[in-house]
Amino acid sequence: MKVINLALLGLAASTFTLPTLAQEYMFTYSKLYSQMKNNAKEGHQDVKVGFFFVDADSKSLCQIEKAWMEKEEHYEVLQTSPANELLVPLDSNLKQANPLVFVHTPQDQRCDFSMVVLTKQPLSGEVPYSEIENLLPQMKTMLEDLGGMFASWFTPDVEGVTLEFSPEVSGTVVFSNGKQQPIENGKVQVKLADIGENGYITLPAQTLRVLPYLPTAK
Repeated sequence: MKVINLALLGLAASTFTLPTLAQEYMFTYSKLYSQMKNNAKEGHQDVKVGFFFVDADSKSLCQIEKAWMEKEEHYEVLQTSPANELLVPLDSNLKQANPLVFVHTPQDQRCDFSMVVLTKQPLSGEVPYSEIENLLPQMKTMLEDLGGMFASWFTPDVEGVTLEFSPEVSGTVVFSNGKQQPIENGKVQVKLADIGENGYITLPAQTLRVLPYLPTAK
């Protein structure tokens, strides 16, 4: 999974505890916009940059209890996806206004901000080699766009996908060539080469997130 360190992004974030309510995180919209703008570029129509919060200990996704933007008298509630992705609108006018973005997560969890590259749509059922093959160059391009001018020199190859499922999902991913790969802690990594050019995989449930698999990433 490609996770961008919060400090490297320069996101102005503060974390403090509201004793009986939640952990609160604060960002400036312009810093989030600087990464989200890559979603509007050509070359990765099936993938995007997404914002999440991950439990620092278990590495599971944290629930976003509430999120909003505010500036002076203006206030707007932000939505989240079923996967607890923070959904922030991409708007150049908001960039100019630069409101503060607030996020509440459960009070009893320490959650780290996580920016990842993932597919716009989940995968389910039979997924052919060609569908995953189509995603990999888009994921690599997005990673390079996020990395800046010289990112193509050091961005590792995307060799497959990391499939994440809801916590209650178990079982295996079944390959058309007879191979099976177990889902462990809600995740399984699938290399494109293991599927075979005319093959496919069968998933036991719809994915929660589909992320790039970077086996050579440090």
